Amino acid sequence: MARDARRLGRMLRVRALQLDLARADQARALDQASSAAQLAARIEALRQDVAPQAGAAQGISLFAAAHYRDRLSRSQVEAQRRVAAANQQLTQAREAAGHAKRDHNVIEKLIARELDAQAAAVRKALEDAPHPKSLARSLLKAR
Repeated sequence: MARDARRLGRMLRVRALQLDLARADQARALDQASSAAQLAARIEALRQDVAPQAGAAQGISLFAAAHYRDRLSRSQVEAQRRVAAANQQLTQAREAAGHAKRDHNVIEKLIARELDAQAAAVRKALEDAPHPKSLARSLLKAR
């Protein structure tokens, strides 16, 4: 019994560590997805702001605006790819955290069952023990 209790305690510590690591991965993935989405939004805002300007150097302005819009468009495509990858990683991290939580709960239930079994064994031993008065009588008769 003590060996099982030690083993279950060890398993609980391992599962708790795995759960903590999975939650940390999930938080990291959420942060990464959030920052990727913010970057994509900033790039899109910059791309929308780059527009031709009226003036004497309108030809150069049009060329420069087209050049920067093209570069920002390519950056936006890359940012959207990063957002998709970050969201996929976040989904995987959430699934891993869910699995780790289920594993942790299983160990907790096993420990609760073991404690219930030990309590039942102690109750049974107390029920099977002779009554104190009958024990005292048998000791007095044995003299």
